[in-house]
Amino acid sequence: MENMKVLLGFICLIVPLLSLETDKCTEYPNEVISFSSVNEIDIRSCPLTPNEMHGGTIIWYKNDSKTPISADKDSRIHQQNEHLWFVPAKMEDSGYYYCIMRNSTYCLKTKITMSVLENDPGLCYNTQASFIQRLHVAGDGSLVCPYLDFFKDENNELPKVQWYKNCKPLPLDDGNFFGFKNKLMVMNVAEEHRGNYTCRTSYTYQGKQYPVTRVITFITIDDSKRDRPVIMSPRNETMEADPGSTIQLICNVTGQFTDLVYWKWNGSEIEWDDPILAEDYQL
Repeated sequence: MENMKVLLGFICLIVPLLSLETDKCTEYPNEVISFSSVNEIDIRSCPLTPNEMHGGTIIWYKNDSKTPISADKDSRIHQQNEHLWFVPAKMEDSGYYYCIMRNSTYCLKTKITMSVLENDPGLCYNTQASFIQRLHVAGDGSLVCPYLDFFKDENNELPKVQWYKNCKPLPLDDGNFFGFKNKLMVMNVAEEHRGNYTCRTSYTYQGKQYPVTRVITFITIDDSKRDRPVIMSPRNETMEADPGSTIQLICNVTGQFTDLVYWKWNGSEIEWDDPILAEDYQL
């Protein structure tokens, strides 16, 4: 009985020490914002680089709680290895979470604001959770169903994905679309291919199957319709200068990074070694 009293006293001392860990960390100024779908399984990683996490221990906290999130795998919200699991995510899980990395020399703290969302009325997704992806018109490319690495099977294979466009099943045998692992191959991209694409799969945890959904806003890029550069100034202006003086003329142009801007003198381009006229540019 005496040994038991000593052990209990030791445990009581450890708990306050753990609760003070978050107060001595360097907090990253950048806040990470993430979205999850209600009633779906979700796994979050600590947004630190491998170098920052090397040799350290990761602990998760919710809001301003001083108590770490449970490591019990039967708990709906729990920490498993370095990741934060929601099995499944609920509306009340919205809020902010702290990922704390501590090693023998320093401690880092980063904040993740999480919003658990319901689908928009009449839709199979919430537009706030959309990932924007772009492909060039007339070329071939692929849309990627993001963040599925956590749901690989025991053979390290990604789960099978079903694709939908504007919430309707997408036919994958019409010559334009082909499914490959977590990618949707788009052949001969056209303007009519733009829209909202949903990729769906599922993951079995503790014997129960949970849905996983991602929504992608697909934007097409038509290089043939690229905007022409516009000269903002000067516009048919006349400037006077005294003989022998130096004058600076500024041409202000808006356009693409690859647009070429240059001056002409009496209809001819200015030579780079002209002793009188010299031009320069800034982006």
